[in-house]
Amino acid sequence: MRERPNNQAAGLLDLAAIPSPKLTAMVAHGDEQAELPLLLRMCAAWVGFGYPVTVLDGTVRESADNPGLEQLLDYSCAPAPQSDAPSWTVVPAAWGLQTLASKLQNERNALADTGWMFPHESVVMVYSNAQTLVPLLQGSKVRPVLTVSTAKASLLTSYLALKRLLLKGRLEPTIVNVLPPQHAVSSQAGTQTASTGLRDYAKYFLDYEVNALTIPAPGADESPSASTERLALGLLENAMPLDLRWTPTTRSFSMHPQAVTVTGSH
Repeated sequence: MRERPNNQAAGLLDLAAIPSPKLTAMVAHGDEQAELPLLLRMCAAWVGFGYPVTVLDGTVRESADNPGLEQLLDYSCAPAPQSDAPSWTVVPAAWGLQTLASKLQNERNALADTGWMFPHESVVMVYSNAQTLVPLLQGSKVRPVLTVSTAKASLLTSYLALKRLLLKGRLEPTIVNVLPPQHAVSSQAGTQTASTGLRDYAKYFLDYEVNALTIPAPGADESPSASTERLALGLLENAMPLDLRWTPTTRSFSMHPQAVTVTGSH
């Protein structure tokens, strides 16, 4: 049995119980210096709470040498075996996510039927652009993470992603203002710099009130902060439950003798 952690986020664990795989998301809008460190720390936080994590990376295309979600969907490779200790795995998923998104026009949310690919009591994080996330998450309560930072193009790309999420998907993101390290201990006025422009744009053009969380950018080998842990657990409150009832048969896999197991645990 997992021991209850003694930290500021422990109280959220009761609200974020995960009897089956739960899916959440992060928007990739070109601000990798803010997105990727936060994504890695959230994965580390979930693992620290005892949850296996799978990242479906929609920014990386699957291939024969680097199989991923597309190969799982057509049964040409098997899910990664479960390990005894919680860990996190990155799975290339660009083509697979597009395949699932294309099925949503005539069927129920196909993404919800992928639970068989992931361990029980696990977190599945979809990391992809807003154009892909909208059809995949439309109609769900998922609040994808949308970062905004002081990077040169971050204001424009985050605004365009926010606009698509709100207008096309009716999805309300969790907006995170990622501060550069040197601003971590700055004044309250300074901490608002990265998100002020996005707030103004959203209010004027979308009539939407941005309420951004502020998280300092983590250092190279820094453990998840208390604010990152709270963010990670808070996302699970609105995560999409994945259906475990359907499982691919042994015959499905045996049709592909050169099946390759997806790996990449961190």
